[in-house]
Amino acid sequence: MGEKLAKIYKIVEEKGGNPGRIKLAMATGLPKKDAEEMKDKPEVVEKFKSIASEILGHNIDEFLQ
Repeated sequence: MGEKLAKIYKIVEEKGGNPGRIKLAMATGLPKKDAEEMKDKPEVVEKFKSIASEILGHNIDEFLQ
């Protein structure tokens, strides 16, 4: 159900490895499994994008196309 959130997790894992995934989970308070199961609410997606961009050091919008 959370397709965008799952994609953000995938991008962070690909670019930042396991440490990146853990940072994303800690910063959002939402483990990958829970993110995949929840609805993609715009405010949550924006929060995830912002945190993921900060973790990776650049805007992740280009990877979400």
